[in-house]
Amino acid sequence: MPRVSKQVAAQNRKNIESITSQMIRDKGFAVSVADLMKTAGLTHGGFYKHFKNKDELIDIACKNTFQRSIEKWEGIVQEAEDNKAAFDGIINRYLSAQNLENPGKSCPLSCLTIDVARESQDKPVKESFHQGVEALLEILSKLDVNNNDQRISKEAMIQLSLLSGALTLARSVHPDLGLSILENVKSYLCEF
Repeated sequence: MPRVSKQVAAQNRKNIESITSQMIRDKGFAVSVADLMKTAGLTHGGFYKHFKNKDELIDIACKNTFQRSIEKWEGIVQEAEDNKAAFDGIINRYLSAQNLENPGKSCPLSCLTIDVARESQDKPVKESFHQGVEALLEILSKLDVNNNDQRISKEAMIQLSLLSGALTLARSVHPDLGLSILENVKSYLCEF
């Protein structure tokens, strides 16, 4: 079998990372390497040419997923006319029906929290998830008009917990109740 060029190998790796980012949000960390590679159109054996092990890939996928969420939130902040509009924009996007129905394309908080919580402390994904949560908290803290220059405000912790919890809970119940949860939490958060 002919060898693939470095360019093709790099593209294959990027494709595996992208597919993994989506599949772990859809199916959790239990998704198999064989399924990931099959979805990428590659053989299971080829996995180890790109990654040391599944833990390394899960960590990379978690980092990439958080980075995309951070960039989306920062984009909302930059486009908003003021902090209130930015905050409301983040809330409305996060607690949307589209996010509810597409976990594979949404923020890692509502999809990966349980999987990360079950991982041992020595797994790299624990630190990556921690850093991602801190980055989102920092964005919310900067929007908090009552924040006294704390890097992470108490209000941001409460807000992020409500966002993540509401979306997770909404995905766990019948659609009508799920949408009602999102609408009520959205209304509650946007009052401030």
